[in-house]
Amino acid sequence: MSKPVTQQRLAKAFVDLAASAVTDPSDPTGLLAALAAHGSELLDDCAAIVLYAPDDHTPPQVAGTGEELMRLARDAAHWSEGPGPEARRTGRPVPDTPLDGERAQRDWPRYAARAVQLGYGRAAALPLHVGHNTLGALVLLGRDGTPLSPELLELGQSFTDVAGWTLERERRLNESRALADQLGQALTSRIVIEQAKGTLAARLSISVDEAFRLLRTHARSHRRRLTDVAREVVERRLEVPAE
Repeated sequence: MSKPVTQQRLAKAFVDLAASAVTDPSDPTGLLAALAAHGSELLDDCAAIVLYAPDDHTPPQVAGTGEELMRLARDAAHWSEGPGPEARRTGRPVPDTPLDGERAQRDWPRYAARAVQLGYGRAAALPLHVGHNTLGALVLLGRDGTPLSPELLELGQSFTDVAGWTLERERRLNESRALADQLGQALTSRIVIEQAKGTLAARLSISVDEAFRLLRTHARSHRRRLTDVAREVVERRLEVPAE
């Protein structure tokens, strides 16, 4: 590598990736930018572009430096061509590939031609795994004809894996929060319904089971949520008549 990669610099890069804010796993802009920045800084001064495409219906996101490279990455995603889309599609790394070679000319004709015009000679891509899915890739582009070393690609995959773990962690946290909210709402609804059953049973001198039947019948006949009807009964804003 052209710059010494000290343990301190590596540690800082991994900490930054692990600590990057992800407000929503569907829009991890800060994390993608951090991955691209550390890729460019530490991976032998390669140009680094991150492709993130969580599904086939959402427009892919790209992060990196240089508007021309960003435009190329977006076009490559649209073409479904190039090392990034290939790694995302297959879930496997795309090895160091000369952009003027037979493989690139055959499989990525538009991508390879544009990348060469921009001054790049070699490319590789490392899949971004999030849980059991591959949702993107880190693309590395070298300016000269020197092959991208296996050590460099291994380090790049480590960076990419940390970003994937961060996204997976946030996804699971969001799912846990959503489940907790659902359970809380269900518990609140259940409490209100039980209170309404008791209130209505006492008011009409009927059994609790009969009170529940009246509540449910009233809600269905008026096309209302049972919880809303129960809350109004408890707050004495609704009178449910006996049959």
